[in-house]
Order: sequence, then C-alpha cells, then structure tokens
Amino acid sequence: MNTKSMQTPDVETNSRQLESNNSQIEALKQKMASSTNSVVLQNKVVPEAWWTTESAMTISAVVLVFGALVLAMASFLILKGRKAESVLRVFGTIMIIISAVFLVVAGYSSNQIAPVMGLLGTIAGYLLGKESSDTPGKNIHRDTERESAEKGTQT
Repeated sequence: MNTKSMQTPDVETNSRQLESNNSQIEALKQKMASSTNSVVLQNKVVPEAWWTTESAMTISAVVLVFGALVLAMASFLILKGRKAESVLRVFGTIMIIISAVFLVVAGYSSNQIAPVMGLLGTIAGYLLGKESSDTPGKNIHRDTERESAEKGTQT
C-alpha cells in the first residue's frame, strides 16, 4: 500500500505545519544568534582607556604652564642684561619643543600637526643656524681676501 494514501488529511496538514514551524524556528535561531552576538559585544568587558580626555586636558595645561614659566624666565634674563640673541636661541628652542609637545598631547591628528611641525622646524633651524655678531670666524673669507691683497701689495 501507498503510505501517502494511508495518511489522512490531518496528518498531511500537520506535517506541512511542522515543516513551516521548523523553518520559522530556524529563522528565529539565526535572528537570536545575531542578536546574541551584538549583546555579547555590548556586554564585553573593555579595558579602561589609559588616555582619557580629562588626562589630556590636564597634561596640556601643565605643558602650557611650563611654557609660560620659560617665557617668564627668558624675560627676566633679558631684563637682567643678558644678550637677547643668546637668550632667544635657548628659550626659543625650548618653546618650540613645548609647542610641539602640546600639539601632540592635545590630541591633534597627524594631518593637523604636520604643517605646524614644519613651521616650528623652520623657526628652530633659523634660531640655531643664525650666526651671532660675536661669533669668531664670521668673516673668515673676508680676512683671507684682505691678507692675500696685503701680501700682493707688499711685494
């Protein structure tokens, strides 16, 4: 005998209903698995960041206060009668370093910092590369030209 013919309409309807329920259960399982993953990610213990906004603000303020102290010391030394050029070299270089550190600590991105770092580097190069008026050997070329001219006129 054919098993299909033996099945009553109720059994056939029940088996279709069972298949429909199974597909719905599978869909719910998939939906639950995806939502469980998101819940697990949300409840995942994330270690506390060591660099918070508050600590960045504190360190930035400390760097700026230190920069103000350096400027005050430079002003004091200039008022005391030290050569302004040598004071400018030392304290200008320190201020450039402080400015660069402040920009990094304040959290600016590398795209924002790059042009400013170029400018600070240019200023530092000017300050450190500029010859002072009392530097010995400043007029070496002129001195050698004078000596050779004097030798030529003496003979």
